[in-house]
Formats: sequence, C-alpha cells, structure tokens
Amino acid sequence: MKGNIYTRQRCWICGDKLIHNDRLGVCSCKKHPKVFADKHFYVKFGRTINKRFQKYDEAARFLTGLRFKWDEGSFDERDYQASCPLGFESLAKKYIQSKELIGLRSLSNIKNYINKAIEVWGQRNVKTIKKGDIKGFLYGIEGISEKTRYNYRSTLHDFFRNFLVEEEDILSITDAPKFPDINYELGYRKITDLQTREKIIQKVHNISFHINPKIWLGIELLSSYIVLRPLDLLRLKEEDINLQHGILTFWRPTKSRNKKKVVRVRLVADHIDMIKEIKERFPGLPQIPFFRHVKGLSGCRENSTFGEKYFYKWWMKACKNLGIEGLDLYGGTRHTTTTALAMEVGEESAKKATGHDTNKAFHRYCQIQDDHTFEMAKIATKLKKATVIPFDKKDRTKE
Repeated sequence: MKGNIYTRQRCWICGDKLIHNDRLGVCSCKKHPKVFADKHFYVKFGRTINKRFQKYDEAARFLTGLRFKWDEGSFDERDYQASCPLGFESLAKKYIQSKELIGLRSLSNIKNYINKAIEVWGQRNVKTIKKGDIKGFLYGIEGISEKTRYNYRSTLHDFFRNFLVEEEDILSITDAPKFPDINYELGYRKITDLQTREKIIQKVHNISFHINPKIWLGIELLSSYIVLRPLDLLRLKEEDINLQHGILTFWRPTKSRNKKKVVRVRLVADHIDMIKEIKERFPGLPQIPFFRHVKGLSGCRENSTFGEKYFYKWWMKACKNLGIEGLDLYGGTRHTTTTALAMEVGEESAKKATGHDTNKAFHRYCQIQDDHTFEMAKIATKLKKATVIPFDKKDRTKE
C-alpha cells in the first residue's frame, strides 16, 4: 500500500530502526518485537508529503485518509504541503498581484475586500471554503450597505470562479463554491423641474461668474449634454476643444489604467460662442486643463485643475441661497435633464442620448456622438430657453 509510518526512535537494545507493522499497528524492532516506539512518528506519502506526529494513532489516521483519497482519485498533494500552495491567503495575494499587473482602477477596493477575507480564513485550504462560509463572512461584516456587501461578493466570485478555475486551474468548476444571492436596490437621486434647475444655474452664474466664468460654464454643459460626467470636465484640456468643428473630446479612463475611452461631444451653437468668448478671455497652452483656477483666488494655485467636488460645491452653494435642500449636482443636471428629455421625445431617445445605448461599431470607427445625440442636445438647450428669462451675461454682481 502507498505511504508508510516511520519513527526516529531506535531499539534501545540493539540500536536498529523500528519498523512499522501495519497489521499490529506499531513501529517495532524486528529482533526485539517487544520494543516499540511511543513518539517521534512521521508519515511519508510519495515524494512531497512528510508530516510529523507525536502519537501513533494520529499518524495512522492521517495515513488512512491519504490512502482513501488516493484510492478514490481525489488525492492532491498540494493539500498537504507545508508551503500551503492551496491556502487562501497565498492564493489571494497572488490574485491581487495579477490585478496589479492589469492596473485596475478599483485595485484599492479589491485589496480591501480580499484582506478582510484573509483576516477570517487565513491559510485555510480554498477547497474547503463553501457557500455557507462565504455567506457567514459576507453577513459578518458590520456597518456596510448592501451594495458594498454585493461588491465583496463580486470580488470573491471573481477570485474563485475566474482566477482559481479559469486562470490558475486550481479548482474545477464543480469544486468552486456556490455563492449566496445578495439583493440590493440603489436609491433614486432627487430631481427637479427644468424651471427650478435653471434658477439654480442662473444663481451659480450670479455668484461665480465674476470669480471664474468656467464654474458656471461647466454646470451649464453638464445640464445640456447628459453623456458627460463632472470628472469628464476636469480631464478636458485646451487642445481637446475644437471650436472650428464645435467638438469637445474627453478621454475617459477605463477599468485598466493603461487604456482610455474617447468620448466626443458635438456642441450646439450657443455653447460654441460661450466657450470661444471664455477662451479669448483666459488663453492657455494646449496641454493645460481648460477648467482651471484663475489668478488671485485665495487657497487656489493659478492654472491648477478644479477639485473633484468643485462644481458640486458651487451648485450646493447656489441651492442654499435659493433655499433648496437635498438636490445634488448629478440629480439636478444629468438626471433632471434625462427625465425631461424622456417626457419630450420618449424614453428610448433619451436613453440613447446618455450614451448607454450606442452602436459599438459606429463608436469604434467614428468615435463621436451620432446626429441623434446632437439633436437631443439641441432639444435640451431649447427646453432650457423655454423655462426662464435669459440672464445678462455682463452681470458681475455677487449676490
């Protein structure tokens, strides 16, 4: 039979090795059968498994288990190696290294989720981690939302199903654990009507235009081109603005740090004129950001990019001045405009304008929004004009 039990003890009479006798269940001396070992046992099974035991019964149970797995065809020597090649912590760290090579932008979150699991499972064999263990881990994390709990689940699912099964071939699909369902529903952002939104944007103009007209312009663009996000504006450089053709080019990062997605927006005539006027007033080199601070603003370095929440702060300041509560920048611009467009031209047309339902082939070769999206921008600006009396662009008074 494969494998055997050995001992480091020797016969105290003749000094010979004590040999394992499977039938009697002892390690004894051939010449002196009454002399048998009582400690320092170890099991050898093949070339890689060599495990120590202090008691014979423990060694015998271990060897029996190995032989059983060998006979049924489920034996895997990695399960018993001292280096723990199938330990969760060892493989989880290797998983993180693979994500670092890709350069995922969500790497910090992935590390956090995986390190939490390492605290719980340590070097536990990944083959022994089942659905119940995963469910216990996920619901044992206190103080997180269901969305965050789902993110934990998603990372672990990627680790077990994609990394261990597909990439490393450590687990078969049948050995991989099943995952508990986590149901969550994202909350809806508060929206407003177009008239209220335009009052807010006009208030932003009144309180910020004399400081930096680009504050108002950025919020104006966000309310008209619903494919845009606040962070898109912060990435816009002077060279990304083509006023001759009325096009803004945005380089949007993807999940991989080494790749970017290009989004091009075709401007309506009013916005071309607005941007042209501002560019003439604040000229800049091609490589510097367009949405940047001007000279003389306390606490802000000249020509540095707006902060990530800069538009949001001015929006909320305008809302406070108007006595409006609970309406954030995203809800008041993109979500409000999308809702208004859906009511005006239908849900499918509005959905297409957001960039959520684009023709992939067209986008790959043309890399610019199609005429339909441009028409939606014109409708959005038309709706804006129909809601309030145009303000005086020369207004420089601070309210």
